[in-house]
Amino acid sequence: MPPRYDEAPELAPHNFPEVHHPPSVPEVAAYGQPVAPGTPVKPEESTNPSTINQGYAQYEHPTSSSPYTYDHQSGYGPLPPSEHGISSKRILGCSVLVFILSIIIAILSAAVIGLAAGTGVEANRANDAEARLASMSASRTTVTVSAPSATSTDFSSIDKGCSTNSASVTGTVYTSQFYDRTSFLIYCNSDAPNNPLSSLFVGDFNDCMDACASYSYYIPSDFNTTSNNATCAGVSFIPAWTNRTFAVQGDAPGNCYLKPGPQNQSALNNPNIGGSAVHAALVADLST
Repeated sequence: MPPRYDEAPELAPHNFPEVHHPPSVPEVAAYGQPVAPGTPVKPEESTNPSTINQGYAQYEHPTSSSPYTYDHQSGYGPLPPSEHGISSKRILGCSVLVFILSIIIAILSAAVIGLAAGTGVEANRANDAEARLASMSASRTTVTVSAPSATSTDFSSIDKGCSTNSASVTGTVYTSQFYDRTSFLIYCNSDAPNNPLSSLFVGDFNDCMDACASYSYYIPSDFNTTSNNATCAGVSFIPAWTNRTFAVQGDAPGNCYLKPGPQNQSALNNPNIGGSAVHAALVADLST
């Protein structure tokens, strides 16, 4: 008799739940996203009539100690403190910016005070100087210098004493310290003859005789001549005309006149120049 398939033995039913294997690596949630709760395990429907309609097993949400919960601090370290929580540096109770601005203001204030003080000192000095100048101007006295009179006879300081003691001075010798040391015989209140070779203003009687010696020293060699006009043989000195105002009034071109030769004592003239004193000096030949 052939076998029947419906007569084969049936598998025994079981009501054991299937085992759910969790993933080997815990899932990591994205930064800042909440961790989704774990998916509950749905038990297999039981074929055991005694377990039908019992529903799913009760699932409890895993606590924060679950190995599948994301911990930010353990992954990235502690969160940085808020910028509002950072305390700024302070110097003497002030912020750095306020402290720097205070120093700048103090420096500028000191500079302004120093400038004002310096300006005040200089202003006081200027005022003092003006006050002294004003007092000097107020106390200034006018000094009048009287020029010597044309008829004055006291020219002893410039005429070798002829104006005060002509008798003692006449006949004395003056030797120049320059130009071959030429010597002159002095004749007070006398005028050497002949037209002058040159006229000039000098300081005193001695300067007039030195000018005569200079003329005789340079002119012959410069012009290669031995004429009478090449040498100075005597001088006439008018002390009053040392004052140029008087010289201008007398239309005089100088107070010293260089005279050519020949010259001798007997040829001397009496002065005739409006009352002013004239003194003569002649080159002396001391070799005889």
